[in-house]
Amino acid sequence: MSRILILERSVAERIAAGEVVERPASVVKELIENSLDAGARQIVIEIEGAGLRLIRVTDDGAGITADDVPLAFERFATSKISRIEDLETVQSFGFRGEALPSIAATSRVTMVTRDAGASAATRARLTGGAIEDIQPHGAPPGTMVEVRELFFTTPARLKFMKSPAREQALVAEVVQKAALAHPDVTFRLTFDGREAAYWPKAAPVDRAAEALAAGRPVELIPVSGAVPGGTMRGWLARPERARPTRTGQHVFVCGRPVQSALVRRAVEQGYAQLLPVGRFPGFAMFLELRPSSIDINVHPRKLEVRFRDESNLFGAITRHVRTALLGSPLIRHAAAQHDARSAIDQSAAVQAGDAPQSAVGLSLEIREGVATYGSMVVNHRLPVLRPIGQLLGTYIAAEGPGSVYLIDQHAAHERVLYERLIAAYRRGGVTSQTLAVPIPVDLSPAHAVLLAGHRDQLEQLGFQVEPFGLRTALLRAVPATIPGASLDHLLHRALAALAGDGDEPGNDPLERLAIATACHTAIRAGDALEPRAITALLNDLAATEDPFTCFHGRPTMIAVSREQLERWFLRS
Repeated sequence: MSRILILERSVAERIAAGEVVERPASVVKELIENSLDAGARQIVIEIEGAGLRLIRVTDDGAGITADDVPLAFERFATSKISRIEDLETVQSFGFRGEALPSIAATSRVTMVTRDAGASAATRARLTGGAIEDIQPHGAPPGTMVEVRELFFTTPARLKFMKSPAREQALVAEVVQKAALAHPDVTFRLTFDGREAAYWPKAAPVDRAAEALAAGRPVELIPVSGAVPGGTMRGWLARPERARPTRTGQHVFVCGRPVQSALVRRAVEQGYAQLLPVGRFPGFAMFLELRPSSIDINVHPRKLEVRFRDESNLFGAITRHVRTALLGSPLIRHAAAQHDARSAIDQSAAVQAGDAPQSAVGLSLEIREGVATYGSMVVNHRLPVLRPIGQLLGTYIAAEGPGSVYLIDQHAAHERVLYERLIAAYRRGGVTSQTLAVPIPVDLSPAHAVLLAGHRDQLEQLGFQVEPFGLRTALLRAVPATIPGASLDHLLHRALAALAGDGDEPGNDPLERLAIATACHTAIRAGDALEPRAITALLNDLAATEDPFTCFHGRPTMIAVSREQLERWFLRS
C-alpha cells in the first residue's frame, strides 16, 4: 500500500492559505494591495472584533467584470502575468493569484464588484473557499470585499492570535505603511464603527512626518540619489529623535513595504557616530529599482526582496544618507520639543556667511560595507560663536546668532582629536612624538599577544611600541597630535580597543584605536580652561566634519534660542 497520498483539494488549499493569511493584518494587506492595483483613489477599511469577526475593504478602483468574478477565487488565477518571463518585469503588488482564494479558504467572503463599463455590479458569496452563489447586484463602480469569521475553517489558528488591541495595532500599521507609500490615495480606518485613523490625500513629506512622528515636515531631512538599478529617495529623522527600538523605520521597494536588513543597516551606517549605542534612527526610505535588479518572489507574502547588487547598493545608500545628514544643521535645541524654526534660522545664518564656508574636513567612504574617512573640502554649518566662559568646570558657554550655546568640553575635544588622527592617517600616517625616556608598560598575557599582532596598526596611528621581555613593552613614541596623558594607561586602552574589548563603537580596529586614543587624551569634565584654550577649542571644533556629536553619539553642544530664554523668563 502506498504511503504517499495526494492531499484533497480542500486540505491543500487550507495549508496554502496559511502561507498568505497569517492573521487579520495579512488579510488587510492583501486586500489593500488589490485595491491599489485596481487604481483606487479612496480605500475604506472597516474592522470588527479585531478582524476575526469582520474585515471589509471598499475601494473606488476598477472593478472585476462579471465573467471574471468566478476566476478571481481560483488558485494561480491572475491578470498580472502570463509567462515565466513576466516575473522579471512584474510591477504590480499581487501577481501570484493566491490572495483571494487563500482568504476565501479560511472564512466566509462576500465580494461586490462593478467594472466602470458595466450596467450593474456582481455579488459573489463563498464559504470555506466554495462559491455559494453569484448574482447581479446594485453598487457603484469599484469593489467591496467582506471577510467574516476569519479562520472558522482552521480554528487552531485562533489560538495564536494576540490580544484584540495588538491585532488592531498590526492592522493599523499595515494601513499606515500603505498610506505612507501612496500619498495620492485617501485611506480611512475604523474599528468597531469608530474612526481610528484618516489619511486624506497629501504630499509625500506630510505622510512621512506623520509616520515618523516628526512634528512638522520641515523637521525631516530629505535624502535622494542614484543607486545600482535605480534611484532612492526618502526622509530621515533628526538624530535627537532616535528611539530605543527600530519601530520607526520604513522601507519600500517599488512602492511595496518590505523588511530589509540590508537597507536598515545601510541607513544606520549613515548615522555612524551621530547616535549613542542602543539608539536607532527613524526613516522612510523608498527604492525605485528596475524589476530585473530585484527578486520579489522570495516570500509568500512578498514581505522580503532580494537585491542583485547588494554590496554596491549598501554603499550607495549609506553615502547618500551621510551626505544628507552632514548637509543639515544638527545642533540640538534645549526645548522639550525640537524647534524646527530655530534649525532653519541656524541654517540660514550659516549660508548667509556667519560661518566659514569651507575648510578641510573628512568625508565618509564605504568600502565593502565598512565606513572609512578620507579628505575633502566641506561646507560647515556652525555659526561664529563668541566664547563667554566655562560653567561648572565642564561646559563652555558661547553666544551665537539668536542663541546661547552650551558646549560639552570633553565631547567637543574628543571629536577634534579623533578627526585629527584620522585625517593624519589618511594623509599618509600620523606623525609620532618620540618620548625622551621610553616608558615600560606591564602587559597581561592577552595584551602581549595583541601587541605582537597589531604593531603595524599602532604605528599607523603614531604609536611606537616594542616588546621588552615576555610581559613588558617599551612605549617609545605616541601620536604627536594628542596632548599629554597617562601614557601607560593609554597603551592599555589602545590594546583593548584593538581587541574589541572596550566600549568604542565601530567595526574597524583602526577606527576603534583612534577613538580610544582621542577619548583617553581629551580634556575632561572638571579641567579648568583658560580663555585662549576655550577659543582654540571652538575654532578646532568648527573645522571638523561633524561638530555636533562625539563618536559615541553624544551631542557636543546644545542651543538655547532667544525665544526659549524669553519663555523661561515669561517675557513672551
